[in-house]
Amino acid sequence: MTPTKGAPRVLIAVSCAVLAVVYAVAWFAPSIGLFHDDGVYLVSAESLATGHGYAIDSLPVPIPQTKYPPAFPVLLAAVTLVSRQPQWLKLLPLLCTFGWLALSYRLLRRLGAGSVGAWLLVLITAASPMVVFLGTNLMSEPLFALLSAAALLLMLDEHAFPAGVCAGLATLTRSAGAPLILACVVVFLLRRRFRGAAVFAGGAILLVAPWFGWAQAHASNHPYYSGASYAATSILTSLQPAEKLAVLGANVVFLLSSPFVLLSGIGSLYAVIATALLFGWSVYRRRQLMPDLFVALYCLMLLCWAGPPQRFIAPVLPLVLWIVWRALQSVKGQLAVMAIAAILGVTAIVADLSRLPDTLRYGQFPSSTREPSDWHQLERVFAFIRGNTAPDAVILANLDPMFYLNTGRKAIRGFFPDGYKLYYAPSDSVVTPDLLMHQIAENGVSYVALTPDRDFAESPAYHRAVEALERGGVLEAVAMPGVSGEYRLLRTVPLRP
Repeated sequence: MTPTKGAPRVLIAVSCAVLAVVYAVAWFAPSIGLFHDDGVYLVSAESLATGHGYAIDSLPVPIPQTKYPPAFPVLLAAVTLVSRQPQWLKLLPLLCTFGWLALSYRLLRRLGAGSVGAWLLVLITAASPMVVFLGTNLMSEPLFALLSAAALLLMLDEHAFPAGVCAGLATLTRSAGAPLILACVVVFLLRRRFRGAAVFAGGAILLVAPWFGWAQAHASNHPYYSGASYAATSILTSLQPAEKLAVLGANVVFLLSSPFVLLSGIGSLYAVIATALLFGWSVYRRRQLMPDLFVALYCLMLLCWAGPPQRFIAPVLPLVLWIVWRALQSVKGQLAVMAIAAILGVTAIVADLSRLPDTLRYGQFPSSTREPSDWHQLERVFAFIRGNTAPDAVILANLDPMFYLNTGRKAIRGFFPDGYKLYYAPSDSVVTPDLLMHQIAENGVSYVALTPDRDFAESPAYHRAVEALERGGVLEAVAMPGVSGEYRLLRTVPLRP
């Protein structure tokens, strides 16, 4: 990955130096578990490392982990055997991110990008605040992106079996790897490489089939921590016709806003319109079977889920940028094209730098433009719980895995987010006092924790439900000296006979 003689070496060098600082600060941030998924991955990894099997040990009654495929937790479990320090743990996704960016450069060159263009697209991707966040937290997207890029490279070079293995491993990292397998098989078939299609499919299925079989055999039907949650949030298996259309229409807008959101953290209707026109023109002007088919199938899958898809575009961002770049390569005014690419990169870097003060202050690189929770305050809460609650206490919290990992107390979320009500038809019934009361009684909850959780759409409804239970005498506040008022702990009041 060395820029050619004609490449703007100064711009590349300065960008790399700035991004090195951004990634270093984000990596050194001590927080883990503030995005919920990262906490679940670590809980599952520790269960594997301690010999408890692939399970969610944080719950009062542990259940098999059938929601998330095992590839990332397996690798994370190996790291936990060395150290549980945040920097050691977060080294895994960071290295996966660097590997993905390196393979993306090679993939873009293989697809026809020039050296300068490939460098610019990779640097723009690396500068995306969401890519920085995913690469410096315990998230599976970097590993998925790395394996997907490797599969595409191997497929383009006609190495069918290794490509199938990588695609299978990508699917064992995130179920979103299924479109990758389908796209590669279709490309082999369209090129009349029937033997290659069979070999590729065999390599992928050899890895994926055992996982799906195990997940079905150990299905717990938990409404949130099981594979059943996917069926409950898909327009293919749930929701009324009008609701399906609402989700589909909103997700189209979300997808079109993704490139600008990923680079700046801000979305707008103008960006959606501009993206739609630009991509329509780009595909019309110059098409490329692979990776266009993979990106199309991948986006089609994202359209079917009741949840904003912007974050999930990050693993395919270099390919999305390439669709536009390859069409612009042949137009006049290349200097203007380079200038636009540089502006996009600078926009992303400025967005990164604007988040560094919050990273230093709160101990977390923000995943959005909203102010994050304060990790330093949370550490005081964890210390108070460890020193002032019984070892068998059960905590109800929005970020339940995080509380389990840092206090050793079993924890539950207490509610099961409804994607449609959260993002498409906002409702106060997302989290209700009755639901929390039922979960408190069923799971023997001892304490309820309230934290800002500003990155979660359901957080306001959760806070209202907890406060309603407090007013009703079900919960009573526990004083925590030295802790900010935004971070509260409430004790459950025994019911009178």
